Parts: sequence; structure tokens; C-alpha cells
Amino acid sequence: MTFDMTQDHATSDNRLLVGLFPNGAVSTAIELHRRQWWWPKGCHFPPLSRLHLTLGYLDEHEERCEERLLEALSQVRMKAFGLMLDQSGTWSNGVSVIQPAPHGQLFELRERIWSALQQADLMDLAKTSGWKPHITIARASERAACPTMSPIPWAVSEIRVVRSHFTTPFRHEHLASISARHGLRRLTASLH
Repeated sequence: MTFDMTQDHATSDNRLLVGLFPNGAVSTAIELHRRQWWWPKGCHFPPLSRLHLTLGYLDEHEERCEERLLEALSQVRMKAFGLMLDQSGTWSNGVSVIQPAPHGQLFELRERIWSALQQADLMDLAKTSGWKPHITIARASERAACPTMSPIPWAVSEIRVVRSHFTTPFRHEHLASISARHGLRRLTASLH
């Protein structure tokens, strides 16, 4: 499905997400781990195509927010690095997550992104609450039982910029990528 890029997307139901999306092998390993859990009835599981580690996101209220964000992110240089996903559990808010081992390059990357947003005067739109790097694997999972996790290596080489449509059904629209090899590239928008 293609998406009409001429539409005005600035609504309170949209957010612009900057994040890391695992490749197929990492997503498959995450899914294998997720299947080992015991899940109570009523859990909600994000599809594999939407699994991500959020680096930041903006409420899309202002005109040209997408353009301003992409202009700011064009200044961010992506350097490939490796993460080790090695912890999983359920937080007190009923969200089950997988977390990476602490990694300096991940925190440096997030700092470069926040610095670019600050320089572009986008920080007032950004969600800046305490950041805990994680991938959400389930929601409404308060009583889930988590098995021991085998570490999952993840070679990170690309940042994605996505518009999250908080509609029914929830959708992601991939807008751009930033890689060490190509820098910022716009993507043909499609909804997932």
C-alpha cells in the first residue's frame, strides 16, 4: 500500500519516531525468545515489522515538522556498532521488554540526535522523559513469566525515521533512513 505524501499529516494522532529497527535475523531471534514466555490472556504483541528501539520521538503538531526533523537529522552521522540484547522482563506498567547491555555508542548516538533536535529548535515537541533503551515485545502483560534469555547480537547500521499513526489499526509509515554508508535517504513511504 502506498501513502499519499501530499496529505497534511500534522495531527495529534501522529508522532515522528527516530529509532533502530532490528533486521530479519534479530527479529526472528526476538520472536523465538518471545515464544518461550508464558503469557497471560489479554496480552498484545507488536508485529515483528514494528519492533524497534526508540531513540526519540516528536509529537507532530506543527507544520513542516517532518521536514524540520529530517533537516536536523541530516547532520547526524551514523557509525555502525554492535549491541547485545541480553535482558528481558516486564516493567511495573505491564510492558514486557528486551533490553541491550549498556553500550557507549548507543548513548552517544542518542546524544547526537538530541543535539540535532535542540539545534533545530524541536526540543519543545520532543518526548524527553527518562530514556531506558528497550524493545517492547508485549503490552498488558503484568503477570507474564519470563525465561532466561540467550543473548542476541545485533549489528546496528541504520537509523529509521517513522511516522507512527495512533489510529485503529495502529500503523508505522517509514519515511527515511540514516546509514553509515548512505547518510540520510528518503524512503518510499509505506504503511506497516
